[in-house]
Amino acid sequence: MYSKFDQIDDAWNVFSRIAKRDLISWGSIIAGLSQLGYDREALCRFKEMLCHGDYQPNEYIFGSVFSACSSLLHSEYGRQIHGICIKFGFGRNVFAGCSLCDMYARCGFLDFARIIFNQIERPDLASWNAIIAGVANNSNVNEALSLFGRMRHLRLIPDGLTVRSLLCACISPLALSQGMQVHSYIIKMGFDSSVSECNALLAILYAA
Repeated sequence: MYSKFDQIDDAWNVFSRIAKRDLISWGSIIAGLSQLGYDREALCRFKEMLCHGDYQPNEYIFGSVFSACSSLLHSEYGRQIHGICIKFGFGRNVFAGCSLCDMYARCGFLDFARIIFNQIERPDLASWNAIIAGVANNSNVNEALSLFGRMRHLRLIPDGLTVRSLLCACISPLALSQGMQVHSYIIKMGFDSSVSECNALLAILYAA
């Protein structure tokens, strides 16, 4: 509860006084630390949980840990945790897989990110956003658009993050035609105001 309101000190004090910690309390403090940017602390608490109790991490804890590794670009430790995640049976889980896909993509291991995404059972919008953002950030415009087409074929409705990633992928003189197509689509779907920064960059390129 406290961690959601940016009161991490209060959350930590409460957690420290818990005599018999369970998986929920561990998961809450790890998630809170990760969400508030205390990524190294989140990883330390995860290690502590594994070393000081007979706990089996769930998909939400793994998701928080992978998010922390992603923020720190700590791919080596993330790969170790990936092995533990598989051991506990969450290798194809959508929640853990989404964060893992994002971690590998951010750390520059795009091939691993693709493999993880393709292994996820019934990927949700967040999973699609993770892989689209990953390939977009690596300037793979055509692949990002291809993934977007597959997502729409599955009748998933894109959100602001989806189209923002697509636009950012198209910010190149070599991708103006694709950028104009995406730009037209997002205006039609009512996303233009949510991606104003990317729109402005595209407008500059259009005028060039």
